[in-house]
Parts: sequence; structure tokens; C-alpha cells
Amino acid sequence: MDRLKRARQCLVVLGIAVLASVWGCGGLVPRDLVYDIHTKPILPEGRGDYTLDLDDSSTVFSKEGLLIKVRHLKDDELDERFPPLYDGRHMNPYTRGEIDSDKGYIPPRFTVFEVEVINLTYSKIEFDPAKATMESGGETYRYYDPGREGAVVLGANNFTKYYKMELGNSGNDREINLERMGIIYKTVFHRGRPIFREDRQKGMLVFDPLLPENNEIVLTFNEFVLSFDASGNPEETIDVEFRFDVAQGVRELIESGAN
Repeated sequence: MDRLKRARQCLVVLGIAVLASVWGCGGLVPRDLVYDIHTKPILPEGRGDYTLDLDDSSTVFSKEGLLIKVRHLKDDELDERFPPLYDGRHMNPYTRGEIDSDKGYIPPRFTVFEVEVINLTYSKIEFDPAKATMESGGETYRYYDPGREGAVVLGANNFTKYYKMELGNSGNDREINLERMGIIYKTVFHRGRPIFREDRQKGMLVFDPLLPENNEIVLTFNEFVLSFDASGNPEETIDVEFRFDVAQGVRELIESGAN
């Protein structure tokens, strides 16, 4: 049984366990609701240029010394990378950190991928995140850019607008959002940064959250540049596609009840 099927069954089994819990000694007591998203890379059959990195479960595309590694990051992993401040304030710009009072759980804020591009042989290559798309459930999503330019070019979204930095909000909210924007600038995959031979670049690629009914993701890096002409214009480009099967839903955390 593969991991994704097991994940789907776990969501069902946990729900049944809560409903069938015993009221009394040793019973299962429901605690919190959590939203789980499990993704499984789908490797094209017969395509040796796609492999799975067993160390971190990332999908790897390779072409003549070019390596592109992509991995979906769950909210709990993102929260571990960007923990709260000493006073408990939630600083992670990629997750919500607060329970939605209407839903009873913390919903996803974004869909986040970690992308690493490694150039072993090409003179100069370039990945433009503004040309990347995420497709799911018949919808096409555009990435979030940390500045103004990406919001205009190719219809990208904008972190600055999302965190209302342009609205002049003041006080504690503005301070927190400034900290969040600082994390974003340090961690996203930026535009306009060519990768030269024997160099690499890593960063987050961020989209809007999936709809609850979505069960597949197609992530496409359009017009990935493999070479430039004498004038510095792209000469050879390729489109690289990454597919993921998705299992998601709400489950209850449970614990053994006391006597």
C-alpha cells in the first residue's frame, strides 16, 4: 500500500476512532482538529530524467548536468523552520498560526514548495518563478512575488499587498508584518538571478492554498532558460513539469482518557 493511500485511510480511521470512543475509563478523548495535506510525487513512466531523492522525498529533474529539485512543504515543517518569537507571537509568513473560530482548525495560508536548482555543466541558466504555474482542479495559480515587479509581470500575486504593507497599517501589526516580509525576502526564490556553472540556488515557491476538493497538483516551470545568446537573451528554453497526488482533509487529534 503506498503512502498516499495509507494517509487517506488514516484520516478515515481516526474519524471512526473518535466516533466510536468509549465514554469512561481508558476511552479515546477528542482534542483538537487539524488540517492535513499529504502529497506524493508522480513520476512519469519511462522518463529517466525524473527521479525521487530518497533522503528528502523531493522530485528531481535532470538534464545534462542540470538538476531541479522540488518538494512540497507541509505547514508543520514550515512552523518548525520559522518558530514563534520568545513572547509567542507567530512570525511564520507561510502559515496562519491561529485557529479559525468558524472552522475549529488552522486552515492553510499558502501552498509552498521548496525549489533547488543546481547547475553542474551549463555556462549560465535561469529559472524565472514568475513564469511558473500551479494547476489544480481546473484552476491555474500564479506565484507570490516579494516585491512590486512580479505582481505586474505575468499576473503574479504580491506578498507586500497580501500583508498590507502598502496600506500604512501601524503598531504591532505593522511590526509583525515587517518581520514576516524580512523572512520572505530571505527565503523565496527571487527573479532575475542567473545560476552560473557549478553554482546552485534554493528558495520557496508560493501559491494560494488548494481547495479542499483538489486531489492533484501540476507544477510547471515554463521557459526555463538553458542558454543565452551573445546579447544576453534566452536562446534555449524548456518547460519542466512536476506532478503530485494529493490527499487532504480535517482530522481529530485524540488521546487516551483518564480513569
